[in-house]
Order: sequence, then C-alpha cells, then structure tokens
Amino acid sequence: MRALGAEGGPRLALRTPEHVALQFELAPLGSRIIAVSLDILLVFLSVVLITALTSALAGDSDPFAPIDADDPSLVVEAVALLAGFFLWNFYFIFLELRWQGRTIGKRAVGIRVIARDGGPLSSGMVFARNLTRDVEMLLPLMALANPRAVGLESGWALALMWIWLGIMALMPLFNRLRGRVGDLIAGTLVVNAPREALLEDLVAEGKGGDHAAEGGLAFTQEQLDLYGIHELQILEDVLRRYPAHIDYDLLVTIARKIKRKIDWHAPTGEEPEAYAFLQAFYAAQRGRLEHKLLFGKRQERKVR
Repeated sequence: MRALGAEGGPRLALRTPEHVALQFELAPLGSRIIAVSLDILLVFLSVVLITALTSALAGDSDPFAPIDADDPSLVVEAVALLAGFFLWNFYFIFLELRWQGRTIGKRAVGIRVIARDGGPLSSGMVFARNLTRDVEMLLPLMALANPRAVGLESGWALALMWIWLGIMALMPLFNRLRGRVGDLIAGTLVVNAPREALLEDLVAEGKGGDHAAEGGLAFTQEQLDLYGIHELQILEDVLRRYPAHIDYDLLVTIARKIKRKIDWHAPTGEEPEAYAFLQAFYAAQRGRLEHKLLFGKRQERKVR
C-alpha cells in the first residue's frame, strides 16, 4: 500500500509476520545522499588518521609521499590499504547490524534501513545491500581516480564509468520503492525514522525481578521471557505511531494477543485500558531484556 506522508513523501504500509500493520515514510533522496556522504567522509578521515598514526610509529615523515619497494615504510602504505578495505566494507555492515539499520550518517539525518517484508532486518540483508556498494560506487570511482590501476585508460571506458555512476546514483528515482540496487537485491527499504523521544518514562521502569509498572500492573520473569528483542521493537513502533497512524482497535488486538500468550490476568479483576497495558508491558519487557543482556544472554525472538 502506498500513500503520501504528512510531509508529502511516499508512505508505505507494511504488515509484519505478526500481522501488525506499520506505516513508514520513504526517505528522500537528498537525505540519503547527505547520509552516505557523511559516512564516506568518516571512513576517509579514519583511514587518514590510521595512516598518520602508523607513519608516526614507523618514523616516516611523509606518509603520503611516493615510496619504493625497498623502503621499510612500505608498511605504512600496506596499513592504509588494509584500513581502507576493512573500514569501507565493514563500517556500514557493523553499524547497520548494531543500530538496527542505521549508521552515523543515517542517524544524523533521521533515516534507517528496514526489511521490505516487514520482518526483522537480517544480517544477510545487511551484507547483501552493502557488498553491492563496491560495484555500484567503489570500482567506478577507482576507475575515474586512477584508471591505470584498474586497467582502464581509454576515453570511452572512462565515459562508461561516468554513465554507470549516473545510473547508480539515479536508480532510486527509477523505482517506486526508491531503492538503490543493493536495496532491490537485499529486499530492504530506507525510510524516515521518527525523531520524537522514545517513551523515556517506559525505559526508566522495570529493572527488578518481578517487574511492576504504573497502575499496579505486574509481570513475572516467566511471562516476560516469552518475548524477545524483535517483538519489543515491533511494540515500540506501534506505541510510537499511536494515535497518528494506528487505530485504537489495533492496540486492543495486540493487547489481547499478548495477554493470551503470557497468560496474564488483571490483579484487580478490572481489565486495564489497552494503551496503558502495552506501555506497562513495554517498560517491563525492555527492563527484563536489558537485565538479561548484562549477563550475556541475548534473546532475539519470542518463544514459540
């Protein structure tokens, strides 16, 4: 489903594997360009810093001057090449896995990567969308910067590289999902991330053994252990989007499913309001998962 968001951007409604409908606004091309430019700048500065530090340790006064094969400071060039290779290939992958589809650049402009099917963003998706960046961007840029290094010195070959870069840069404009080649292959989308604070009052609660929350609602460790990080993130998105993009009836449905799953009953016999229940459960669930992480236990998904 596709519609226009509040700021005029395309909005998609995705249904998660848990049958929760969530709405996302596709990230504008300008934000994506700024984000990747910031990330590339950070990678470049990191390589320069590593090269300079290695040069200082090796006693090389000018790490960027041409050196011959017999010069022991060749190690500086080798370290620079290795640093560039690892940072370019793993900077994006590591941060997108660590920060749920965000890098430093993406966080700065407020965008993130999500799975196109509404499910969790898997490591396979992150690897696929980022490894294709070499073909999309790195190899053509290397060819233009140093044609001899890649065996392309003719004018028509360089012109072909410029055309290729132009096609790759404009690819998000040629498809309705605004995806670059890596996104189309990996099955991902780049969307605007909500900028509002994430329910800070909920995060501060629920740190003990049996987790109590506002309104006298309490959950046992056994009940909280039935859900994992993935389900917490889905509930987080639901609470963020209510009431602007999610109906109250959906909250009631989700609350009923959770109560059934964990076999929860109101202690006073009077059922709490759905939003209040989900707030309380979110706070307790997040507290329980954070407590488990302190002991090296990471629960990604719910218990079937």
